[in-house]
Amino acid sequence: MDELKISRRTEPVMFTIRIDRSVLEFYDRLARATNRSRNELLGLALDYAKDKFLVEGGRV
Repeated sequence: MDELKISRRTEPVMFTIRIDRSVLEFYDRLARATNRSRNELLGLALDYAKDKFLVEGGRV
């Protein structure tokens, strides 16, 4: 019998950020165009960006 493994998702947390209004407006437009929530899109963008940052002396 085949098994379906359901892995536990990471625990979501809430936090507050301050961003330029143009960034907010961009994600609002993107959310409407893709039928996704702004929260989901920002989460995807942050996850994508985390491996792209460089700090002097190497990656974080």
